Amino acid sequence: MHFSLLQEIGKPQTWLESRVYLLLRHHGMELPEQINLAQLCETYGIEIHFINGRSRAHAHPSLPNRYIIAVDERLDPATQRVKIAHELGHLLLHEGVQPQSSEWMIDWQESQANHFAEHLLLPLFMMGSVLADCSRYQAPVLLASRFQVPLALARTRFDRILSRLYAKGFPVYD
Repeated sequence: MHFSLLQEIGKPQTWLESRVYLLLRHHGMELPEQINLAQLCETYGIEIHFINGRSRAHAHPSLPNRYIIAVDERLDPATQRVKIAHELGHLLLHEGVQPQSSEWMIDWQESQANHFAEHLLLPLFMMGSVLADCSRYQAPVLLASRFQVPLALARTRFDRILSRLYAKGFPVYD
């Protein structure tokens, strides 16, 4: 994949994507290995706890204006990163707990947190050098390895890149 193509489609396309990229750059995270979720969480008063149970975020039980992201310790490290990023998205994007929310609102918030995690863990502006000299068939495996995410997420993100290329009129081969 040519670096210039990634630059062409790498400009943020949504409000959420642009905010996530500003967040990363504000914290000096310009390379895949610099995406430090523990540092981000600490900056925003969020503790990460590893538990034997479902991953979730909630208010800190004893410290006001502080939060906890509880992550299932049984998950592999790449999946734990996705869970932390997802829950961080909830805490940064959504105000408080909204138990009376309608089903469509909960679905929307889950979708938004998923997209937040995808942009945070696999930002387009960091992909140019990673994808510069690989084939489209090697790309998802390379992205998963370099960005420390599950292969399924890397495939989804790469499919979105191909969709952007197609939408801009660049040839995308099957």
